[in-house]
Amino acid sequence: MLTSRPFRSTKKIAEQIRDAVSDYIQASGLRAGDRIPTEAELCAAFGVSRPSVREALRLLEQERLIVTEHGRGRFVTAAAALKVARPITAFESITQMLAALGYIPETRVLSARVALAASEPQAALALGLVPGEEMFVLERLREAGNEILVYSLDVMPLGILRTVPVGAALEGSVNELLADAGHKPVMSSANVAAAFLPDGMLQGPARSEPWLLVTETCLSENGTRVLYARDYHRGSLVSFNFTRK
Repeated sequence: MLTSRPFRSTKKIAEQIRDAVSDYIQASGLRAGDRIPTEAELCAAFGVSRPSVREALRLLEQERLIVTEHGRGRFVTAAAALKVARPITAFESITQMLAALGYIPETRVLSARVALAASEPQAALALGLVPGEEMFVLERLREAGNEILVYSLDVMPLGILRTVPVGAALEGSVNELLADAGHKPVMSSANVAAAFLPDGMLQGPARSEPWLLVTETCLSENGTRVLYARDYHRGSLVSFNFTRK
């Protein structure tokens, strides 16, 4: 049954409707070929305008989750029936990702410093900083039990932070840290590759394992580059899922 839901996210209304319809398809167990509610039914359920619903349906069609048959309605595609538990394309924090995998992670701060952009040329290039500008560089481990799960290096332009983070703020979510400064990351451009940890990092069996390196540049809603991250995910304990269309 399609139920009404309030929209309070920072996403655009059409994107929230898209997410709600996608959730409805999954929750209702709809299969390929099943009809979805009409525009009028969606407008009534969500209390939104018809143009917003049409834009949401257009987004679902672009993602190949529904198909329109003129004169008959809109129908679920095979792609929508696939449920990917942790799609690699989903933008989420490492804390959210590890929690979804069943871990209760703890954060160990290795270092936190202010540095000139010239000292981190890859980050400076990704963030569009000139050599003399300052950056905040945060190096951390995410652990659960006795296992190291993720090694992270997060770099942010110092100019967008209200203050230099200290104390408990260093152990929390970087996304929330940036959101508190008015620059919440909402999307990223990412690259994934197999890699070994940087020289001098860790000892023991984990040191010799291949890790999954996710390098990404994160943007705020207005397109400002707010975070450059290099996250090494331990390949034997962390995995990603994806669909191919």
